[in-house]
Amino acid sequence: AAAGPGTSYCSGDGSGTACPCSNSGGAGEGCANDTGSGAVLSGSGSASIFSDDLVLSASNLTPGPGLFFQGDNAVNSGNGNPFGDGLRCAGGSVIRLEVRFSNSGNGFTTESTVSIATLGGVSAGQTKRYQFWHRDAGTSPCSSLFNLTNGVEVTYSA
Repeated sequence: AAAGPGTSYCSGDGSGTACPCSNSGGAGEGCANDTGSGAVLSGSGSASIFSDDLVLSASNLTPGPGLFFQGDNAVNSGNGNPFGDGLRCAGGSVIRLEVRFSNSGNGFTTESTVSIATLGGVSAGQTKRYQFWHRDAGTSPCSSLFNLTNGVEVTYSA
């Protein structure tokens, strides 16, 4: 589950929408990728527009590129819809925030380095949803070659 600011939602652990090919992840994770675990998105810092210090972290990744993105809506009432080997949880007015890479050198974990609130055009009082869409080029469970983390929902303050 997400730590720090925000609330984890839309896990691929069987608690909501089923993962595309019965590839459920563990509690609070996204749908399982070729590691057998689901990738996890969490936040650190704060949800303050003034501080502008929110950092998104994705772990349990496979090697390769991924994209942090922001949406206005929680897809399918927060349960997500099947997309690739995972669930698409964040949608509506999607903003691509940053491409990051994971590999053995960073423990298959990566985090955002950009100003999330500024780049995302966020105002105090708004709620935004976040996800990390990553490549899964190994033995991708559903052969889609991409997957997603759980979602994290953040309500911003001044």
